[in-house]
Amino acid sequence: MKKIALLLFLSIIQTVYCQRDKENFKLDRTTRDELNIAVYEKDSTANAVVLEERGHEFVDEDNDYKFRRDIYKRIKIFDKSEFERATISINTYKTKKVIDIKAITYTIEGNKIKKTHLLEKDIYVKKMSEYWTQTSFTLPNIEEGCVIEFKYSIINPYSKIEDWVFQSDIPKIKSDFSASIPGNWKHNIRLRSYRNLDRNNTKINKGCIYIPGIGEGDCSFVEYGFDHVPAFKSEDYMLSEENFKAKVIFEPISFTSTDGRTTKYTKTWKDADKTLRKNFFDGQTSKAKFFKKNLPNQLLTIKDNFSRAEAIYTHIQEKMNWNKRYWSPEKLKVRNTYEEKTGAVDAINLTLYNALTAANIEAYLVALSTRNNGTVTKLFPSVSEFNYVIVKVVIDDKTYFLDATDKQLLFGEIPMRCLNGEGRVLDTKKGSYWELIKPSYKSYVMNNISFSFDKNQLNGKIITSKNGYYAYNERKKNNTISDDEYIENFETKYPFLEVNDFNTIPSKTLNGTFKTYVEVSIPDIEKNDLIRFNPFIVDHITKNPFKLEERHFPVDFGYSWSKSHNIKIKIPEGYIVTKMPKSKKISLPNKGGSTFLSIKQQNNQISIYAKTFLSKAIYTNKEYHYLKEFYNKMIQMQDCLIELKKQKN
Repeated sequence: MKKIALLLFLSIIQTVYCQRDKENFKLDRTTRDELNIAVYEKDSTANAVVLEERGHEFVDEDNDYKFRRDIYKRIKIFDKSEFERATISINTYKTKKVIDIKAITYTIEGNKIKKTHLLEKDIYVKKMSEYWTQTSFTLPNIEEGCVIEFKYSIINPYSKIEDWVFQSDIPKIKSDFSASIPGNWKHNIRLRSYRNLDRNNTKINKGCIYIPGIGEGDCSFVEYGFDHVPAFKSEDYMLSEENFKAKVIFEPISFTSTDGRTTKYTKTWKDADKTLRKNFFDGQTSKAKFFKKNLPNQLLTIKDNFSRAEAIYTHIQEKMNWNKRYWSPEKLKVRNTYEEKTGAVDAINLTLYNALTAANIEAYLVALSTRNNGTVTKLFPSVSEFNYVIVKVVIDDKTYFLDATDKQLLFGEIPMRCLNGEGRVLDTKKGSYWELIKPSYKSYVMNNISFSFDKNQLNGKIITSKNGYYAYNERKKNNTISDDEYIENFETKYPFLEVNDFNTIPSKTLNGTFKTYVEVSIPDIEKNDLIRFNPFIVDHITKNPFKLEERHFPVDFGYSWSKSHNIKIKIPEGYIVTKMPKSKKISLPNKGGSTFLSIKQQNNQISIYAKTFLSKAIYTNKEYHYLKEFYNKMIQMQDCLIELKKQKN
């Protein structure tokens, strides 16, 4: 990505030194005992386990004094479902490259260990895009019970030491990472883990490098390691796995060259903010003059601030087309973006920011990290973790967050991917600050359902109102399919229903509420003078998304939400109610939410009102057990049976 590369690149060829602090990762370390392992005792469900992995980072004089990372790994494959582990793909950015690939597959034939080596011709290099290259290879002779062993090195011309991730989707018996960092580099190093390291060593290696004309230099040597790392098991409603996997993270602070000059990456958040504006936004934050001349005049002359801001947002939103990139790969100019009508997120939202500023709307750029990118640390100034930008506007003391990349978003609505905690609001006058990014609209679903009977058929009328992200999802879906496709999808989702009539009211009015009207029927409902059915015919939750015994990371829905059912059942003449559930209510601790069912019969009508409400977007791992049980009870509550029996004359 151009932005990160610009920020972190610093050639170290000027510092001509010889690194003496290499590791020597040799193959041929697999034993007969490892080949005979039938199951990993600490996780008998694992179909593969990493026996050992090691990484080491250092400066390599043999490769123009660039950073080099050596990687070694040995994996035991128990089951054929994990044969894909034998295919290794390494993606590298721009001038990064992969070298020194070696690999062996170990199997047992008779009473002997057979070694099958990877051949050079079976290593493939493929250009994935203008900036990315993929190097891949597949180890030969894979079978159940085999062990694969491989190593390779990555040459990195950039100053960023990549994270080392100790945890993956299969368990690891041993994972170690070390780095030998020349003393002229300074880093913030932090560990993300829910448990303590098994190995944690730091020392100064005297004379680890030689600088011609100057002499020997020292290195800071660090080593971190875990034993028996469990597999990371993802679950619904979580941020990026990268937020929670055990890892060690390196953030560069400064670099001092041999002539004494020091390059500081960031020392305060004020410095970080300057870096964001200069390197991430290419100096394109002061282009209001162009937009004063080129925006349609009728937009700029709207008197009401909110109406003017909304009109400009709609103009940019409808004019621009997002190219699915978050950052522009090359230096951007908002003038070109506006005229060419296409661009990445940064280009489009910078265009929006400048247009709003031209219209005298109080606007700010907000840098953030998306949900799939991980959270931004606040322990020290950092810019490399940001990967997205939106716009904040303030109108009559009310805050709205804007993103013009999606034509289905309302004014004040941002994509779900942006709901990832706090963003950095860049205020050049009063100083930048952190602010929680939260939705402007409540997200809810309301189902109004009425049932009546006609002969042996149950007829239902369903009016569903959706708001917030539920409405956004419907607008997006409805924009790409026909009514016939919508009905087909509906009947696929609810196969016991037949749709007789369907109609939608998609609109950006009424705060974006999206309404659908559906008439359905269930034929042959009566059997042996009995009518049995569950009135929760839509939005019926049947599976608990929370299955883990213990969860080490929070449950993150992104936003609070509610779903309700208001159901009326007209009892057919000649029938009596023989079975009906009782009213009940369940609540989460600390006012975290509730679900309730209210049901009553009056004359020939049954009235049911049910609502589930979660008041928080995020629940901690300590609240997980309560939330899991809450869902179990909610599922039981909606497993609701109404039974009507025909009276005998």
